[in-house]
Amino acid sequence: MDFTKIVALNRPTENLVTVELTDAQIEAIIVAGLAAPIPEELYNKFHITFYSEEENKKGPVNIVVSLKDGEELESSKYLFAGMIMAQMQLATTNLLLGYQFITDEAGFIKLSTPEKKQEIGIPDNYTPIQQLRVGYPEHKVDTREMHGLSTLMERFG
Repeated sequence: MDFTKIVALNRPTENLVTVELTDAQIEAIIVAGLAAPIPEELYNKFHITFYSEEENKKGPVNIVVSLKDGEELESSKYLFAGMIMAQMQLATTNLLLGYQFITDEAGFIKLSTPEKKQEIGIPDNYTPIQQLRVGYPEHKVDTREMHGLSTLMERFG
């Protein structure tokens, strides 16, 4: 898909349907996150994990970005994790899939327990800080209304 169109269509989806993602789709999204333009020395300080809420299902999936404990200043950890998330959002949109931001604090506390971290594959010395749920959207991504340049220019001009 054309990059300009991806950027214009890129936004969260209200509802995801229970359809499994392929391994190739999940891999493409995670590879995009791994290619985020963060400082080189930070690459080994973040960890990306995916899991499904339904056992033995691959859709929708949750993708968690975790940070190695004690490795980054509070003020910038969300900036760099956000850059990773942004890459994965663009990849998700490019695949005509949908995503939802997960911001539930209680959910992050649950993800941070040693038992849950072991269950879904987050290393012991990492703390989950951002989560994205990815899957097939209820309504097609490529039929969303796009805001053209003229709309943006009206707001700023």
